[in-house]
Amino acid sequence: MDDQEEDFNLDAVLETLGPYGRYNLLNYVLVLFPVLLSSFFTCGFIFEAQSVDYRCEVEQCESNNVTDWIQYAIPTNRETNRLESCVRYVSNSSQCQREEFTNVTVKCSRFVYENRESMVKEFDLGCQEWKRVLVGTVHNFGMFVTMLFTGAISDRFGRRVAVGMAATTSFIFGISRAFSKDYITYVVLHFVEAALGGGLYQSGYVFAVELVSSKQRVAISAACSTTFVTGVVLLSLLAWAVDNWRTYIIVLYTPALIVTIYVWFMKESARWLISKGKTADAIKTLRGAAKINNMDHTKLELRALGNPLVKSEENEDKVERSEFSKAIRSSIIWKRLLMCSYLWLTCSLVYYGFSINAVSLSSNKYLSFILVALVEIPAYVVVVVVLNKYGRKRVMMVNYFVCAVTSFLFAFLPRCDYYSIPLYLVGKWCVTLTYSSVYIYVSEVFPTSMRQTLISFCSTAGKIGSLIAPLTPLLSLYHKSMPTVLFGSLCFVASCLTVLLPETRNTRLPDTIEEAEEISRNNGKSWL
Repeated sequence: MDDQEEDFNLDAVLETLGPYGRYNLLNYVLVLFPVLLSSFFTCGFIFEAQSVDYRCEVEQCESNNVTDWIQYAIPTNRETNRLESCVRYVSNSSQCQREEFTNVTVKCSRFVYENRESMVKEFDLGCQEWKRVLVGTVHNFGMFVTMLFTGAISDRFGRRVAVGMAATTSFIFGISRAFSKDYITYVVLHFVEAALGGGLYQSGYVFAVELVSSKQRVAISAACSTTFVTGVVLLSLLAWAVDNWRTYIIVLYTPALIVTIYVWFMKESARWLISKGKTADAIKTLRGAAKINNMDHTKLELRALGNPLVKSEENEDKVERSEFSKAIRSSIIWKRLLMCSYLWLTCSLVYYGFSINAVSLSSNKYLSFILVALVEIPAYVVVVVVLNKYGRKRVMMVNYFVCAVTSFLFAFLPRCDYYSIPLYLVGKWCVTLTYSSVYIYVSEVFPTSMRQTLISFCSTAGKIGSLIAPLTPLLSLYHKSMPTVLFGSLCFVASCLTVLLPETRNTRLPDTIEEAEEISRNNGKSWL
């Protein structure tokens, strides 16, 4: 079937149904609920494996109800003015007397934890910070693996099946993780849950977008992003209220069972059915939608869904091979691919880095995380306006630069809640807006014949950034400002690279390598 004709005809039918009929509103709720849950499963590890305060156990003093002995048994860090976590002073006797402690320090063998219900305490991860932050990297590596087959499952078996499988596996392995007996089991289950269920957001997003015509796709995309952020806020509130990490996991993953049950009663995406040649099933689905909306199904002009065209597979293969060989030889495409991959990697690393490091932004880590999440909502609204008004290139360049400046200011100015938190929020705002811009821009600079392949390459670079992001809190062990210095440096380089890229506003999507190269030639003179 001719893709363009198919899209046009189906869009006309969906326009007739209307985006706000009872059928669509019901499906919005059913599909956006998994999108909401995906934020729990994607970001839950931030509080699940959060850091806790601990100190060395001083055996001869622990039974002493008076705690003034701590000041001469455990050294104080001069930079943070807090007790050291991994060393204590050597004592010359088994008595808890001040004069018995020397100025010589020794590494701790046992620890006393502030939070009695934390994962760090139960698995005794004191002074093994790398094991704690490794949880996020393992989880994101699982998210990387899920990219290899989630799209294939969705395209082969349907959107409904992809959502159902992701929700089911998330529920099974998420709940199982709450009963982990040791650290290794816990990490393995984290990986398996993310690797098998990490595609829940993507599956739900595609399902939601295919419910409407092209005119409403931007609005539905913004709705999905806003729903995800809403889930992040609810996640923070839940972590604030629930102190036990095992209970926290159970509460997070139990709602996935609801999706596992009701998704099989939903109607499959009509657009997917048509793409698989199941036109009769698509017509049945659309007629059912018309009935729910109290419409006459004959007004949908369903006959426009027919008229399949036969394509020559042999000619298609020749064209694909020809375009691939041209892309390999094109220096413009190679340079663009490398720069766009760096832009995507920077957005991913800085975006998730800002979110993960937000817990150390102020004394109330939950409130800080909520503020950093909420700042994304207006960014998703603004991006639709500014991209069309000012162009992709200027928006990305300016926001990368502003993110770099605010990151450096946050790093080097003395910490003060009056300006430190606003600087951090502005940086998160800019990288969120840029992330949305990069996703759109990358799809506009590559030719149709190679677009999905090249976008996947850039997206893979972005996943590398998300793998590195959970490790950035380790940098603060050397200096508290190192994470934001890294973010600022990456964004500054990205801003400079953006100058070399062409503008794509009001340009037709390129279909061939030649047309993609022509964008650079036409833009170069105007920018110079």
